[in-house]
Amino acid sequence: MLGRSLRVVVVPLALVIHLVVECWSVLEGKVRFVAVLLWSLVVVPIAVSFASRNQGDRWVLASLVLAVISVVLAVTLAGSWDWGGRRTALPGLTAAALLLTAPWLAPWALHDLAGRPASARVVEAEPTLDMEDEDTWLTRYRLADAATGRDLGSMRYGPRSRTPVGAVITVSVVPDGWAEPIATERLDDTDVEPGITAFAALGIIHLLAYAVTALTWPRDW
Repeated sequence: MLGRSLRVVVVPLALVIHLVVECWSVLEGKVRFVAVLLWSLVVVPIAVSFASRNQGDRWVLASLVLAVISVVLAVTLAGSWDWGGRRTALPGLTAAALLLTAPWLAPWALHDLAGRPASARVVEAEPTLDMEDEDTWLTRYRLADAATGRDLGSMRYGPRSRTPVGAVITVSVVPDGWAEPIATERLDDTDVEPGITAFAALGIIHLLAYAVTALTWPRDW
């Protein structure tokens, strides 16, 4: 079963990488620069946003595929000219770092930036089991607004102690559902602030990497 699942992932990924390499190889000069621009400043931010909104395993896999594509673009671009021009591969590498960390760090950054407290009622509480069907003591919750009954979606980062169905808890909610709710008490965890800082730093480094690319792009291309 594991071998079949691995083939389901590896074979399409290999095909995508081959297609990217083939398409990239026919691009030249300024067209390549436009491709780097679009990838760095359009595709990556959109992908990071959806990684925060859709935190399921499928989107984690999608982020991994996009990160691999980003590395392939960077390596292919770096091989296009001499050592002095290889720094133009930097946006691809920083984009890969952002894409790999987005499913875990982007939601916390969004809550820090735009989250607001809300009272929520637990309507479902499903224990998370490991591969041997043993309780991991993690819980997947389904929430509704305590006042209006409006569906607030699912929540994986709930209170530190398991909370029963019907309980009212305080959660952080991002407008328009661009991140799952998070129990407000979890925002005080010691690893939250460093994670947010690291993700923000990655974003800044990515923008600086693109700026370096724009400044050092070979003028004869």
